[in-house]
Amino acid sequence: MSIACLWTPDWRTDEAPPAPAVPPDVVGAALAIVPRVALDTRGMIWADVRGLPVRETAERLRRTAGDVRVGVAGVPVAAEIAARWADGPSGAVARRRAALSASGRFPGSEVGVAIVPPGADRAFVAEAPVALLEPPPSLLALLEGTGLLTCGALAVLSREAVEVRLGAQGARLWRLARADDPRRLFQRIPPLRPHASIDFVEYVITDPARLVFAANALITPICEELVQRGEHARSMTLSLPLANGRTWSRALRPGRPTASREIWLRLVRSRLERLSVPDAVNGVAVEVGATEPASVRQGDLFDRGFGSASAVEAALSRLIGELGEVVVRPENDAHPLAERRTSWRTRDPIEIADNRDRPAPPEAFAETPLTLQLLPEPREVRVDLDAGRPHRYHDRTGWRSLTVVAGPDRMSGGWWEDDAYAREYYRCVTGDGVLVWIYRDASRDRWLLQGWWD
Repeated sequence: MSIACLWTPDWRTDEAPPAPAVPPDVVGAALAIVPRVALDTRGMIWADVRGLPVRETAERLRRTAGDVRVGVAGVPVAAEIAARWADGPSGAVARRRAALSASGRFPGSEVGVAIVPPGADRAFVAEAPVALLEPPPSLLALLEGTGLLTCGALAVLSREAVEVRLGAQGARLWRLARADDPRRLFQRIPPLRPHASIDFVEYVITDPARLVFAANALITPICEELVQRGEHARSMTLSLPLANGRTWSRALRPGRPTASREIWLRLVRSRLERLSVPDAVNGVAVEVGATEPASVRQGDLFDRGFGSASAVEAALSRLIGELGEVVVRPENDAHPLAERRTSWRTRDPIEIADNRDRPAPPEAFAETPLTLQLLPEPREVRVDLDAGRPHRYHDRTGWRSLTVVAGPDRMSGGWWEDDAYAREYYRCVTGDGVLVWIYRDASRDRWLLQGWWD
């Protein structure tokens, strides 16, 4: 990594009286040349010149900033010394001693550019006066008294010896003297989040099916890019620019982070099929929100579906793709017959996902009562009677004895319809303790199994 340091004594902020701060226009001009700039509180400008022509970029920075010195090196401390130390490694020892006795103003105000060759950072720093590292005055006096005038003289000592005699501040100075500078001057540039968009220039769309087609064309390359990055998306944002200038946006979240095109397309389709916008749509945009590495699986102690949610979602996507709407919910009416009372309505998987984080009601943790399990259609069985009441019945698994029989509960009606009914219901307990529900169809003189309680 190549780092450029822009320095001039006029920018120092630690002197008394305070010197002028770094002009804001200088920072802006530097940003027009390099991608990243950092401002030091001591009155320096750091520029990231990695991947740029070093000499040409340094000259442009110097001309833009005015009468300043520019030092370029691989580590910050070497770049700073290159900018502030005008004498360079060839300077005489007398000049270094003179620099040590100076009060922070080193010979370095000449205009110019100093570039440290790659790999020579430590050798360059070793020739510099140790005072350029700006140790505290008490520590500087101790170094001068022991004859440690250059960074190289300090760097040849062992770390243990320096830390014992000079303390933590001496150990930090020792690392800098060895060109070991751990400072991070620039924040990591995050990669652009995968996104794609399409604009309808000559027409607008109101048909959700056509919007799904357009969204599919956008999601496919996004998912392919996620796979190439080795990432899974935790969320995506679906945006529809409207003809009235506004934008309709919705966040999409799967049960688990994924890069599966089928899952994301199903989420988009579910949103668009329920589309309700105040105007026509003139574009579609999809952008990935948060991501995580594909190898990461963050557990949740309170998530009972942590180990199975992703598999369930993948299976549900396949079922919806092959069989259509398979997610349903029951709706009951007032019909007296159990098999005609309940109808199944399609349920949007998005609604289930939106409700997954809602806390369960307290009664959900109470003891669960028996629930009636109805057969899709009543199944005909053979029944033996004892004194006119069911004694046992024969199902697919064989004969089952009935130890308790309650009933009959008679029900009839439907004479005004095409299919009239007349039934005698019995609730019975089998020999193995199962509560079953059977009835006699009086109109056809046959017995049927309606269901059981579980």
